Amino acid sequence: MRKNSFAFGCFILMSANIITRFMGFFYRIYMSKAIGAQTMGLYQLIMPLYMLCYSITASGITTTVSKLAAEETKANSRVILKTALSITLSLSIVISLFMYFNSYNTALYFIKDIRGAEAIKILSICLPFMAAGSCIKGYFLGKQNNIFPAMSQIFEQAVRMVSLMAITTTFAPRTIESACSSAIVSVVLGEILSFLLTFAFLFFSSEKTNQKSNISAFGAYKKILSMAVPLSASRAAASFLSAVENILIPLRLNMYPKSSDALSQYGHLSGMVMPLLHFPSSMLMAVSTNMVPAISKQRASKNNLHAQKTVNRSISFTAASSCGTAIFFYVFSKDICTIIYSMPQLGDMLRALSLLCPLMYIQITLNAILNSVGKHFQLFITGIISSLISIITIYIFMPYIGINAYIYGAFVSTLAAAIPAVAISQKYFKIKRAILKYYVICGICALFSATVSKYIPYINLYERMAFMLFVYCLGLLFTGIMSEITGIKRH
Repeated sequence: MRKNSFAFGCFILMSANIITRFMGFFYRIYMSKAIGAQTMGLYQLIMPLYMLCYSITASGITTTVSKLAAEETKANSRVILKTALSITLSLSIVISLFMYFNSYNTALYFIKDIRGAEAIKILSICLPFMAAGSCIKGYFLGKQNNIFPAMSQIFEQAVRMVSLMAITTTFAPRTIESACSSAIVSVVLGEILSFLLTFAFLFFSSEKTNQKSNISAFGAYKKILSMAVPLSASRAAASFLSAVENILIPLRLNMYPKSSDALSQYGHLSGMVMPLLHFPSSMLMAVSTNMVPAISKQRASKNNLHAQKTVNRSISFTAASSCGTAIFFYVFSKDICTIIYSMPQLGDMLRALSLLCPLMYIQITLNAILNSVGKHFQLFITGIISSLISIITIYIFMPYIGINAYIYGAFVSTLAAAIPAVAISQKYFKIKRAILKYYVICGICALFSATVSKYIPYINLYERMAFMLFVYCLGLLFTGIMSEITGIKRH
């Protein structure tokens, strides 16, 4: 296996994502106990603001740097990185200062809860570090040197965990405001120290080259902005609408007659159930992150056959992980919530949302494909439509049917984004047949594993879970899906 191969790059990022997700799980479990469900709800109201800042200052530029670094020479890539850093730092410093001096108004008018003002002020400190660090990670990913972003990712999560434990143990915050601020401090420390580590990797890994750059600073600005502006605009709009959606949930849920504590229920949904659903997608995110530079490089060298193979392998992995996750969470929903959170009542919410996994996961892969072929405007439009569907559903129906409005809205909005994404991707790759083939086979394997495990007597819960996963993997092996994922053909 070559060091710069697609599979090796995916393995590195996948390992890092799995480790950080496991760490994040313990982090969330500890946080939910240390700060409580209400504070978790307030924390989850602030995090969409953080994601909005990331979308504006770093998200589009990071993807752009990754794509251009994969296509350009080493000398040109360095010019692009320096130019991108100047852009992202300028943006992030301006937004950081604005948030710091307008934290009260941001809390009052944006998240609709003034108790988050101090936490927003603290959060603003880390924005330049987060933006610059993300930009450098994009450069490493473009050069398919994934070990450095992976290490900084694990390091950042470790800092968050240790700092939160230290703060809550030492100071024992008693109010919602102070508890939320302590959680935000751990985020800020994680971003700052992660940036310092990433910058150290860049400094010590830089190699001298005799090549001369044939791109000017103006040319680099033009290249970056032509791709980053529409990409950042689409992600910022999506993040803004997502933030609106997250703010609406507790507000509209308060109007539902059977809802006693909307902020706590929102904390359960966004801080406990949704992280469970997204946990297995950490492997998929690694594949998707590596897809953009890999497909860009293959298409730039006119290697369309290898690009199609990369797409097929990604879709097969998406189908296998999403169908397996959906059936596992559906069958063991209450058991999982009892084991992890000691809250079996969350099982009904997890079971209902588990059916979204196939759609949610394929959307991640489809977005990566569209990014790799430069279809950023199409992503922007479908993202806006998808978010608007969710917002309208929550606004109209949540006062009448409660949290189910979120579930129905999520299903329809994800479907609305996936259908056009498939249609656009089909123009570049044979994607429809691949999706149909892999999802049908993986779906049958998932249903078969659930049925077989149900009728096995005399085994405990953990043995039943392991047995179902074993039967599912065995099904993937015999149907050839496993060989499609690994690239190792059966003889």
